[in-house]
Amino acid sequence: MTQGLRAQESTLADLLCNGTEMAMPPYQRSYSWEHSEADALLSDLRDASENSENHFIGAIVLVREESGRYLIVDGQQRLTTLTILLSVLRDMETDAARKNEIHSLIADDLGGTAPTWRISLNHIDGPYLREAIQNNGASLSRDVEPNDSESQRRMTRNLDSFINTVRNMSPEAQRDLADTIRNRVLLVKVVVEDWDGGYNVFRVLNTRGKAPNSHDIIKTDLLENASLSQEEADAFSREWSEHESRLSGSGFDDLLNQISTLYARKTKKGASEFRKAVINRSSGGTREFLSKELPAYVDAYVTISTGQGQFGNMTQQVTECLNHLRLIDHQLWRAPALKFLVNHNNSPENAYIFFKSLERFAYASMMAITDQRSRQRRYQKIADNAENPRALLSDSGPLALSREERREVSSRLRSRFGAFAQRRAIALRLNAEIEGGKALGPDDGATVEHVLPRNIPENSPWHNAWPNPAVHRDLVDTIGNFALLSQSTNQKADNLSFEEKKALYFANGEPEFALTRDIKDKVAWTPEVVRTRTEHLAKIMEDAWQLNRAFMKL
Repeated sequence: MTQGLRAQESTLADLLCNGTEMAMPPYQRSYSWEHSEADALLSDLRDASENSENHFIGAIVLVREESGRYLIVDGQQRLTTLTILLSVLRDMETDAARKNEIHSLIADDLGGTAPTWRISLNHIDGPYLREAIQNNGASLSRDVEPNDSESQRRMTRNLDSFINTVRNMSPEAQRDLADTIRNRVLLVKVVVEDWDGGYNVFRVLNTRGKAPNSHDIIKTDLLENASLSQEEADAFSREWSEHESRLSGSGFDDLLNQISTLYARKTKKGASEFRKAVINRSSGGTREFLSKELPAYVDAYVTISTGQGQFGNMTQQVTECLNHLRLIDHQLWRAPALKFLVNHNNSPENAYIFFKSLERFAYASMMAITDQRSRQRRYQKIADNAENPRALLSDSGPLALSREERREVSSRLRSRFGAFAQRRAIALRLNAEIEGGKALGPDDGATVEHVLPRNIPENSPWHNAWPNPAVHRDLVDTIGNFALLSQSTNQKADNLSFEEKKALYFANGEPEFALTRDIKDKVAWTPEVVRTRTEHLAKIMEDAWQLNRAFMKL
C-alpha cells in the first residue's frame, strides 16, 4: 500500500457527514451522466430499497487539502447524481424532521452562517447546481434556467426524470428509498495526500483493462512517429504524465482539442489527425512541440482555468479580466486566450490590452451575437490574429464591435436576463465597476438575489406595489432588480417583504458586495425604482466597455 493512502468502507451517510466539504478542481470535466446512467442508478437503488439490501457504488477518491476540504479525484458523476436525487426526495418530503435529515446529506444547517455544501462542482456548473437543485425547495420550484452548457442540460434532464419517477412512488416508498441511500449505499472512501497520488489511484481504478484516453493515444502516436531515441521517448513520456497530473485526463483532452483547432480549423478527431494538424505545422516538429510548445500551452491552460497568472506590474488588472471572462456562459474565448498567452512577448501592457478587449467582446458576444456559427467564426478570427495586436485592435479588427452590435448590447443591458448563468455573470461583472466594488470570480461566494421575488406568494405585500403581472415579468430579471448576497443571506431573504429584505441586507452594517449598497437609500421597491436603477447600472457598463467606440482604448 502506498504510504499516505487511507481506504475505508463507508456508507454514504459517513461520507456526507456534518462538516464535510468536497469540491471539483477548477479544470476537471463537467457533469457528463446521461439519462440512461442516472436512471440505471435509480433503478438499482429502488431494487435495494424494496429488498432491504445494500448497494455498492465503488471507490470515491479524494485529496485532502490543508483547509480540511477534499478535492474529488474520482466520484464526481456518482456523487452529483446522488445529490440531485436526494434534493428531489428532500423537496417532496412533507415531514420537517425527515426533510432536514435528508438535507444534512446535501449541506450543513445554516444556523446563521454560510452553509457547508457537501458537493461543489466547477465554476461553470457549481452555481447552477446550487441554485437550481441543492437549495431547499429548488428542485421543484424550477426558478433557475440552465444556460447553453450541455452539462447543465444533463443535470436538468436527470432532475426531470427523477421528479417524474419519485412522484409516482408512494410516500412510504420515497422514505424507504431515502433511508436506503443514506444507510445502505456502500462505498470505499480513498483519501490520499496529494493530487499526484490521487490521480495514480484513479488510473489504477479506471484504466486497467479499459481503452486509454484520447491523450494517451495521441502520445503514443507522436512518440512512435518522431524517430526518437528510447531515452528521449522515456523523458517525453514522463513529462506527458506530469501534464496529465496538472490538468486531469479530461482537462488534458480538452487542451489537446483546443490546440488542434488552433493549428487547423477543420480537423478530424484521432491521433494521426492531431499529428497532421499540429506537428506538420510546427516549425520544429515533434521535439519542438513536446519540449517547448506543449508545456507553454499547459501553463496557459492552468492560467485561464484558475484565473491566476503572472503579468508583472499588470498582474492584478489581467487577473480581474480573466475572472470576468470565467463568468461567461460559453467557453469560446479560451482558444484565443490560450494562443495569446503562448505567443505574446511577455509585455504586461499588451496582455492587459488584449484581455480587457477580449472581455468586452466576450460579454458582447454573450448578449448580442446569438448565432452560434457567427460567434465561432468571430472567435476564430481573434485566435488567428492573436499574434498581431495591431490588426487585432484596429477599427476593423475581429475584437471591434459594429455600431449595430454596440446598440444591441446597450439594449440588452436594459432588458431581461432570463438565463441563470447570464444573470450571475452580469451581476458579478457590475460589482467590479460600482464605486467601492471589486472584481469577483466564479468561485467567490456571491449569489444573485432578486429584490422583487420571481414568484410572489399569495397575500404577499409585494402585490401592493406590483399589481400588474406583465410589469413584474418585464422587470424582475433586469439588472435593476439584482442584488448580490452571500448564500446564507440569500436563502433567508427569499420572499420576504421589501422592508424585511432591506433589514436583512444591512443587518451587519454595510453589505459585502457593492451592487447591494445603494438599496439602503430606497424607501420602497417600485417599478419606477427598478427602471431607474436599471438605466443607471446600464450606463455604468456602457462606460466601462466604451460602447461609444468600435474598439477599446486604454
